[in-house]
Amino acid sequence: MSTRADGGEPGIRHTGGLGPTGPVTPVATDGPARSITADGTTALYVLAGSAPVTLSRRAAALALRPLPEQEKYSSRAEVTLPAADADPHRTPFLVEHAGQAVGFGVIDAVGYLSSLTHRPGRAALLRAFYIGAQFQYRGHGRTAARLLPGLVGQVVPAARWLYLTVNEANPAGIRAYAAGGFTDVGRYLGGGLGPQRVMRVAVLTGNH
Repeated sequence: MSTRADGGEPGIRHTGGLGPTGPVTPVATDGPARSITADGTTALYVLAGSAPVTLSRRAAALALRPLPEQEKYSSRAEVTLPAADADPHRTPFLVEHAGQAVGFGVIDAVGYLSSLTHRPGRAALLRAFYIGAQFQYRGHGRTAARLLPGLVGQVVPAARWLYLTVNEANPAGIRAYAAGGFTDVGRYLGGGLGPQRVMRVAVLTGNH
């Protein structure tokens, strides 16, 4: 599963559901919102800051690679994590399952959103997302997709929709995002690797 291309501090724990279509109860803890966790096993962690646990997670992200045939679409964290660090509009994150790094991605508050929606200021873009090759086909991408609306609500507070584009030559990825709550809303022809489907999901905000 791929799409085009702190840490250990307490955050918001989600109980009762994994996405915007089910019951989700945000429970505030005693620290900044830095993570989203589902059922105690899968979590998304923002890779910002210099805390030792964050540096460890960043190193784990850099070690993850997608399947060879996916890399042309998602790139890899060795490339996209430094790019995110250099762009104040991008937020890199790690997907962990049972304490092990299994995936990586970037939330972008600008990107090419103006090509996907008439209200780019009320949206965010998922890019450079992939599950590590050795961890694919275990449902991690689907679970991470269901957690993303909560994380985006934290890091891009103005966003009401999270968009992504996925190549039409990747039907498995399209199905996985759909299973994770994303809806197909059109076609994007702006990439250099062929037509892509545009998908989006509602962001969880304090009003949900």
